[in-house]
Amino acid sequence: MGENSEVRTFDFDELYSKNYDKIFRFLLGKGASQEEAEEVCQETFIKVLHHWESFDPSKGNVSSWMITIAKNQFFDLMRKKNSTQGKEIENSQEYIESIAQAKAKNEDEKNRLDLLKDTVESLPPLEKEIIQLRFMKKYTIKETSEQLGISVRTVNRKTYASLTILRMKLQGSDFGFGSL
Repeated sequence: MGENSEVRTFDFDELYSKNYDKIFRFLLGKGASQEEAEEVCQETFIKVLHHWESFDPSKGNVSSWMITIAKNQFFDLMRKKNSTQGKEIENSQEYIESIAQAKAKNEDEKNRLDLLKDTVESLPPLEKEIIQLRFMKKYTIKETSEQLGISVRTVNRKTYASLTILRMKLQGSDFGFGSL
């Protein structure tokens, strides 16, 4: 019994057990985190369930079809995530830059500026350096990457993670982030 007999007699458990690890490893190879790979695998199997009738064994095997679905799901997730992260980073960057560049006009602003600086100081060394280069010294992502000897992708990931941490810490301190 070859793969075509599997197509005729749909056995989800067997399909899942035969293909999950293969799809998961494929996604990790494409740069997905473990969480992203797990999410995309789940979405892939849901899509397979919903579109099983449209699978055409004459165009290829089940595994290839499922990997194509997983690849498309992963790229969709990345586009969506990058769009959302881009907006969040942009909003956070503007806010942090305005605070960091501001001269304290009154005691409240001075306290906020001190809190921001203390919060940046509490970041891990690499993240702190990235935030200082990007927002205090106004380096571009590429300049930051070159200065630190890390990839542009790492700068982007660390910037997003750092801004998320800063935002969470500052929100907890009633810093005034509101709905960012």
